Amino acid sequence: MAVLSAFLQFRPFWRGYVRLVAAAWGLAAGCPGTVPAAEAADDSIEPLAVLHRTCVRCHTEDKRKGGLLMTTREGLLEGGETGPALLPGRSAESFLTETLFPDADPHMPPKGQLNPREMIALEEWIDAGAPWDDALWAKLQNAADIRPVALTGLPPAYHPIMAVAVSPDGATVAAGRGGEIAFFELAATADEKSPPSLKAAGAIDAGRDAVQALAWAPDGKTLAAGGFRRVLLIDTATRQVRTGIRTDLAGRITALAFSNDSKTLFAADSIPAAAGRLHFIGAASGKIDASLRVHGDAIFDLDVSPDGKMLASASADKLVRIWDLATRERVTTLEGHTGYVLACAFSPESGRLASAGDDEVIKIWNLGTAKQEAAFGDTGVSAGPITGLAWTTDPANAEKKAAEKDAEKAKAINTDRLVAVNEAGKPKIYNELKDHEGEQRSTGAREKAAEEAGDLLTAVALDPKSQRFFAGSATGLIRMWSADGKLIATLPEPAKIAEAPTNP
Repeated sequence: MAVLSAFLQFRPFWRGYVRLVAAAWGLAAGCPGTVPAAEAADDSIEPLAVLHRTCVRCHTEDKRKGGLLMTTREGLLEGGETGPALLPGRSAESFLTETLFPDADPHMPPKGQLNPREMIALEEWIDAGAPWDDALWAKLQNAADIRPVALTGLPPAYHPIMAVAVSPDGATVAAGRGGEIAFFELAATADEKSPPSLKAAGAIDAGRDAVQALAWAPDGKTLAAGGFRRVLLIDTATRQVRTGIRTDLAGRITALAFSNDSKTLFAADSIPAAAGRLHFIGAASGKIDASLRVHGDAIFDLDVSPDGKMLASASADKLVRIWDLATRERVTTLEGHTGYVLACAFSPESGRLASAGDDEVIKIWNLGTAKQEAAFGDTGVSAGPITGLAWTTDPANAEKKAAEKDAEKAKAINTDRLVAVNEAGKPKIYNELKDHEGEQRSTGAREKAAEEAGDLLTAVALDPKSQRFFAGSATGLIRMWSADGKLIATLPEPAKIAEAPTNP
């Protein structure tokens, strides 16, 4: 503060100088060559645009240089190591503006100098109370992320299944297979004791990029698909694209999830090593209602809690974050993985979360305390990164729990059922998850190995009613397992399937 006080002695001189130069620029605005083209094109200076262009890269949620967050008004008011960054209505006393003058130490931005008009714009903004426009801020963030990219199309032989979704009634499976969305229907067999088989039932052309994500709305009427800067909303009755969303998307749509009332679609917009943004899209309108920058890297999975109150996001930044869907505020950050977090799943009662990824460990978190309850995984030969999780209720144990008349004994019956798939093609079913202290592994649940796929598995979807689960692979195969882990159906790659009708 002593240093800041010393600077204040020179402020009248600098402020007078700044305003004199700014006035001179304004008088010369009509003279070609006297004012930078960008300034001459627009007499006004948007203070939020100045902050975004010159300050934000060092003061994001992930960096917080000097402890200061500058992506929200609240962050500026809270400030960092030097106290509040601004005092609404008092620009002359605000640390933010004091750091902008040429003699300031520290000086911001560190390797540049704002021009006089930008400095005055920030001072006037603070004196006006520092009003914050969330819509404008989101637009500025979008514009910074979006760069021109021309897609040339996918090779004909490229058809990995990157995403799988099951309809709410369990009768239809959708798979993102290369640049198309393929549909499969469960076909009953003549023998009632035999499990149903999967039957190819058409496909939709999804564009020039591989389908990265799929989500089926709980009401069964809409299927959402995501690729590079594109979200499709598909009418499941006609299997026609109802809406295509392209505006304000910066990267690949790597994960999708619907709200429990089917009215809102949550879309993860990922730029690797740069940003993971979350869009709130109206399912009926197809319009982006809000956007949040929620991670500093790609988002690999989203999951909505069964009670509909929370959303979990899993990211390459090794973090899982929980969001309150009513306020759109972050509830907590779960930190403990040593690699990319590729999958997350809420427990049926919404109080816990499972996460997994590159480190081949499944972690169970208590969301009330934000503490890790258990960690388990394959302690034998590496099974590779865990690419998908699905958490449901074990029907057999649920029946036992309901029939048990002794309250204490009923409470002790564990109904957890967690399905995991991995790159080694070895699905696992975990029951009876147990709490423990520390980082021990393979003691946190009872593990059952499902029949091996012999192929790299990339995604999983589960039908809660039948407990059957489905997984896609890097080679374009889709498989179905029974509730007890028996592999009961495998569909071959597209070249070996009879041609199905398509629509553009």
